[in-house]
Amino acid sequence: MLALGLGACEDGGDPVGGEAVDAAPRVVTEGPEFFEADPPGAWYAGDLHVHATGASNDTGGDSLPEDIARVARGRGLSFVVLTDHSNSTGSDVTTADEDPALFNLGPEFPYWERVAALGEAGVFLMVDGNEVSPIAADDALHEPRGHIGCVPADLASFDREGAFVDRPRGQVTGGEALAQARGRGCFTIVNHPYGLAPWIAYDWTDLGYDALEVWNGGAGLDVADWRAYDIWRCDLLAGRNPTPVAASDNHRVHTAPPGELLHPALGWPATSVFTTELSWPAVMEGLRAGRVALHEGASRLYLDAYDAQGARTEGDVRWLRLRGRLDPDAGPGVLRALRATACDDPRPEVRPPTVEASTVHQRAVAPGESFDVAVPVDEAGVYTATLVPVDGQRRAALSRAWRR
Repeated sequence: MLALGLGACEDGGDPVGGEAVDAAPRVVTEGPEFFEADPPGAWYAGDLHVHATGASNDTGGDSLPEDIARVARGRGLSFVVLTDHSNSTGSDVTTADEDPALFNLGPEFPYWERVAALGEAGVFLMVDGNEVSPIAADDALHEPRGHIGCVPADLASFDREGAFVDRPRGQVTGGEALAQARGRGCFTIVNHPYGLAPWIAYDWTDLGYDALEVWNGGAGLDVADWRAYDIWRCDLLAGRNPTPVAASDNHRVHTAPPGELLHPALGWPATSVFTTELSWPAVMEGLRAGRVALHEGASRLYLDAYDAQGARTEGDVRWLRLRGRLDPDAGPGVLRALRATACDDPRPEVRPPTVEASTVHQRAVAPGESFDVAVPVDEAGVYTATLVPVDGQRRAALSRAWRR
């Protein structure tokens, strides 16, 4: 059984420094009379996929680390990871062209000290990572390779010397890029695995990733995101445990929320991590454990599991508790709890997966409404929940998973 349950929410906004959990049991209208109190801790929202001017050649020139930190803090984010492209044009500020003389030279983490200095202990964290970015040959851009998010796991011991090898074009697979990141000490994320541009989609040549970006910024939840969501559920059904994440892929920090198709806004969407403190080791521990919630704007959705008496459990699960709220600026929404039982997994082919799933709970949610409901669990499967406005995909929220 996969236990991914912790957490709670407040009815208010997103204060920098974390969203606190409730301190006492709460009465709910369904299920046991009481659920056990939440453990100590808070939810901290962050963006794990952001590009900066001077370390990426496609930002428009207006996304310096200082600007990213200022905007992130203003939007209630507690941590940001810069993930600039690994190819040498991305690391060399003097050229926007692919110069073979620069291939595989780096530097790959040019803002390491600079972004660390922009953080504030216990309030805001900023980390310099990378996006390992191989690509198919010029005459085969319909073929996927994949972009691998490299999030430094241990800042004290992380190996940031040397370059990632991602060129020449057509010579490096997505799986080889993933293996490089894994060997370097990265928490590895397959970014936009079903990206609508085929050359940025993943080729599934290695399934040893730590996380899947099931929600990439741009147009809210789109068809590529739902395919990534399904392949995440396929992994869970197969016994693998990747963490789901949502991230903006922001390239132009001054883009106002909610952003546009080709210009996502910083923090739209974002990943919240439940932890006892805002430190990088604690954030990484929460990510590895899958204690996450994915969201846009002020929408939130948390999933927890309990036994028949309302006590938290990793064993005899009888109730799933869904808590959260719908952004007041969203349209009317629908909350669904889903049970997935089977997957037609085409990998290594890149066609979309097909998941066999049923809805075990559904209810309407009004804009600005908070909810706290319990759903009985008595059958095997992978359980997840979604909160999606009926008039579009903006300001939605996705939960973590529970496997019974």
